[in-house]
Amino acid sequence: MRNKRKHVLTLILFCSLVFSIRAQQQHPYLFFTPDRIATLKEQLKSDKEVKANYTQVEQVAREALKENNPYRKLEYLALTYQVTGEKRYADKIKESIRQTGGKETLEAKDMLNREPAWTSLLSTAHANHQMAIGFDAIYNELSDEERKELAQAIYKIGIRPTLHDWLSPATRFHAINSMGHNYWASCIAMTGIAAMAVSNEIPEATEWIDMVSRATTDWANFQGDILQNKPANFDNGAYYESVSYANYGLTQYLTFRLAMQNFNPRAEWPERKLFERAADYFMYTCYPADSDYLPSLYFGDSNIAANGEGVLKLLWTLGFQKTDMLWYLTQVRKNQAKESMPTDTPMGLLYTPDLSDAPLQPSLSLSTVYERMGWSVMRTSWEKNTTLLGVKCGHTWNHSHADAGSFILFHNGQQVIKDGGNCWYPNPWYREYFFHSQAHNVLLFNGQAQPQEQQYKGSMLDGSLHHLTDEGNIKYILANVTGPTSRYFSKNHRSFLWIDDVILIIDDVCSHEDGTFSLLFHPDGVSRKNGIDLSVVNQQAAVDIRPLWPDYLTESDFEHDFPYNLKLKAHQGPKAKKTDEMETYYSVTYPIKAQSVKFITAIILKDSPASKNIPQVTRLKGDDLQGVRIAKGDKITDVYLNTRADGHIMHRNSCTNVNGWDTDAYLLAFSYKKGTDPAVSKNISEWFIGYGSYVRNANESIFDSYTKKYKVIR
Repeated sequence: MRNKRKHVLTLILFCSLVFSIRAQQQHPYLFFTPDRIATLKEQLKSDKEVKANYTQVEQVAREALKENNPYRKLEYLALTYQVTGEKRYADKIKESIRQTGGKETLEAKDMLNREPAWTSLLSTAHANHQMAIGFDAIYNELSDEERKELAQAIYKIGIRPTLHDWLSPATRFHAINSMGHNYWASCIAMTGIAAMAVSNEIPEATEWIDMVSRATTDWANFQGDILQNKPANFDNGAYYESVSYANYGLTQYLTFRLAMQNFNPRAEWPERKLFERAADYFMYTCYPADSDYLPSLYFGDSNIAANGEGVLKLLWTLGFQKTDMLWYLTQVRKNQAKESMPTDTPMGLLYTPDLSDAPLQPSLSLSTVYERMGWSVMRTSWEKNTTLLGVKCGHTWNHSHADAGSFILFHNGQQVIKDGGNCWYPNPWYREYFFHSQAHNVLLFNGQAQPQEQQYKGSMLDGSLHHLTDEGNIKYILANVTGPTSRYFSKNHRSFLWIDDVILIIDDVCSHEDGTFSLLFHPDGVSRKNGIDLSVVNQQAAVDIRPLWPDYLTESDFEHDFPYNLKLKAHQGPKAKKTDEMETYYSVTYPIKAQSVKFITAIILKDSPASKNIPQVTRLKGDDLQGVRIAKGDKITDVYLNTRADGHIMHRNSCTNVNGWDTDAYLLAFSYKKGTDPAVSKNISEWFIGYGSYVRNANESIFDSYTKKYKVIR
């Protein structure tokens, strides 16, 4: 009862404050504020680039005049009206709001046929947004009767159904737990903007604005749940549904917050601190390159051209101003994605910051991990056309595919190992291929990894990422894929150990019974078997994929005499977005049925397709050891997997000797100069210890810890 009284008092104070603020201001006050319009008009006198961008906006507005009901383009009409003052644009906005308000609904039949009927979704949200901008822009030119008429039209077609489905305590049926992704941000936030627009004409709007503000706060703070198996929406500013959906959901949410700041500068923003690092997520997941667009990691239902341009521009306007953000905005190409905020759109024209102080590179670290979300990014540099490895191992549901343990690799300006991607959701290939494990770079047992129903019910046991290490030329991360694949695997651990120009993928897996294990690779570009390698060339970028353990690929195509070598097989899958075309991906299969196996695969990075100066990567053998030697020039690096340290020995130690060094490490790597003895510590330039508590010989101790750790020592 005390909490209810407290909320009522808060609401009364909020409403009083809103009325006080509103009494002192004049429309337009949502986005096209008098100061923004005045600045734009000054820029149009002398800034050729601004003038060119505004000309594009005005052209869209002119074309909209010819349409019957351009309700999706009202912001173009609104800005053009504010700049020119021409009555025809205002008249078209009035006509459009009247026509839209006269409709029964804006939603599709399949949504209305649900029980209960879904009467307000994205179409309604977008209409709320556009009508609010239009109404706000022409407000001062309307009569009192017109204002009431148009406000009621906005309420009828946009605000009322959203209140019914999403907000009203008496009727709502959506909860953040069931619709807590980008839909929530859009439907709720756009209703709040519409409520601000009509608040003079509809007194109840102040309560609706408060409801929206509280609902968006709950969305931002949502921590997931156990019963319906939902993840938290955000992880240190990152959004688990992918770059594309992070951009969409956050632009909708931040647009509401911007309108709220303009409408009521004193309004509280309780969850503001959660978004201090939201811009970092888009920067970490991008790949600067000399291309027609800024590529980004596109796990799940995202796409490679998705970006956070709109998010960063809104964050900047709302006071989150780090110069790294300016660098990112200089990398995004104009109109590279439909949900951006380019400078030839009304919002982009008004809210793009001055980019003249953009640094040449961001100050961020080269690697990061979002442990709760299950994404990691490692790169060699922030310069263009370098190398980036993205790994995903988190929750599967909805827009997040069955891709635990999968990865994407960019190198020399191109993608060389890609994700299978996605297509339009009604397309049968979406449910038959794209969200399945087979469309990703994962490991299969008897052709399976994650069960299909996880796409609909969620992965009850999520994958996870651990022990990110980045010490320059040595990088490491461990993906625990066991949970989401536990129907088929009793253990599924995938390590990525990146040393110089070689990325080692170490798969340590067990199943519940004997069967067949296979690795999947989705190359981009031209790929072919080349002896013991699968070679991939994409323009100037090239890598060799070389399986090393449990054996090499058969060097020739004469496999009959080599029954125990790994087998390479080409498969056909539909192309993302172009499902009438097929493309090739590969499986590497261990031909012997087993219950456990340890794969080690080297991805060898090449300076160019024709380069001969590449690392020589070969197998090393030892007692209870699977080893790899990487040799280039005078530098040799030996890497060993200690099979005694994989957890199968209960209560007994995993002690072994690696080339004269006693250790209990699961992974041990050391580099030394060609011709020197690696058993002598002074000859070793660097060590990587992966899950070890000691490394020593009779003469000295290199590393000692009472618990097993991951460490680079130089």
